[in-house]
Amino acid sequence: MSGDNADKRRLNRIEVITSVAAVVVLYVILESFGVTCPIKYITGISCAGCGMSRAWIALLHFNIHEAFMYHPLFFLPPVVVIVMLLKSKINIKFYKIFMFTMVGAFVIVYLYRMFIGTGDIVVFEPQNNILFRIIRKLNL
Repeated sequence: MSGDNADKRRLNRIEVITSVAAVVVLYVILESFGVTCPIKYITGISCAGCGMSRAWIALLHFNIHEAFMYHPLFFLPPVVVIVMLLKSKINIKFYKIFMFTMVGAFVIVYLYRMFIGTGDIVVFEPQNNILFRIIRKLNL
């Protein structure tokens, strides 16, 4: 019976790692076509993770202040992935509270950046979504 649980945990870890890798590969492919954010590209509205890639690039250049300015929660995704990988070893109540807190933190920061922030990273420009861009191209 414990062998079955170990197999399930191993498969769950593989699923998490595969999912993260698939997202990274997808973003690299989209970036190569000039699409920096698929959500913003499709809707014209920045997503809650807007600025995250630029924040990590700034961190790789040892510029923590700039990284924080691009996205103040840039350090959390690796923590979330680690917690997800260790889910079977963590109290389920703690896990749920932690994940709810992470989602809440991103929502709060997103809403602040969208409505109160400077507007240089997170933007609300539905007129620049893909449908409007196609229509503008066809009208030329």
